[in-house]
Amino acid sequence: MTKFLLLLCAAGLAGAAAHAQPATTTPPAATAPAPLPEAQRQAALDFLAAIQIKQQMERQIEKIVEAQAAAQVQLAGNPPEAKAAQVAAMEQMRSFYQKAMSWEVVREDLVQAYGTTFTTTELKDLTAFYRSDLGQVYLRKQPEAGKLVAAATQRRTLALMPEMQRIMQAQQKWNDIQKATPKMPGQ
Repeated sequence: MTKFLLLLCAAGLAGAAAHAQPATTTPPAATAPAPLPEAQRQAALDFLAAIQIKQQMERQIEKIVEAQAAAQVQLAGNPPEAKAAQVAAMEQMRSFYQKAMSWEVVREDLVQAYGTTFTTTELKDLTAFYRSDLGQVYLRKQPEAGKLVAAATQRRTLALMPEMQRIMQAQQKWNDIQKATPKMPGQ
């Protein structure tokens, strides 16, 4: 689940970066959340350490950078003269993601999110679980289970793609009919 959320965040950041345009106005300042009581904050930090979120985020950033680099190679080919440019681009992407979603950058957001979602007792119980032998087994095996779930989801989605295309085509036809239909006065 955590990897899914990280990947979703990274995809959003990648999309935003790809389509970013200079801002013409300053966005309104977000309201800062109320500070957590120290016991709640520490319980959230302990929980995040127990689930090894820092290491997960570091691995996820590398996977994103590698996937984007592979996509660039696939699109542009791999001529020898492009190798240096690809390495430089990977470093720029890595730097971007470090600025956007490294542990140091998002730590307080995660502490706030978990600290407000769970009680101190719940965080302590979750931490105890993830530090237990069974919790360590879960942390070690969860990435493989996540890959299997993603593969199964992709297979099911691909199998249903023709149906989705039919739905989208029907909707597009309906939209075209609506656009072509003259409006009556008062509509």
